[in-house]
Amino acid sequence: MNKISKALLIVIGLTGLGTAQAGKVSGEMAAQTCAGCHGTHGYIENSAFMPLAGMSEEHFINAMNAFANGSRPNTLMGPIAMAFSDEEIRAMAEYFAQFPKERGGQQ
Repeated sequence: MNKISKALLIVIGLTGLGTAQAGKVSGEMAAQTCAGCHGTHGYIENSAFMPLAGMSEEHFINAMNAFANGSRPNTLMGPIAMAFSDEEIRAMAEYFAQFPKERGGQQ
């Protein structure tokens, strides 16, 4: 099993675990599953991944729904997006939208 497959299984497992045990998941908690690829608070220096910080709620929700329903095919994001409820996706959208697009003083 390659590293990406292992990482995907871990992310999906953690997403399901957090949802099952906590009931209602905060946007910050759900967003932690994104940090490995998209950086802490959605700030990422690697151009291979989309920065999420400062993304509009509407854009985030539309992208996650497109990944989940297959209209925006992606081997990694499809299964991850399908693992989140609409409420969790909205919470993550609100979480990432609160940060400025540029890191500035963020850590």
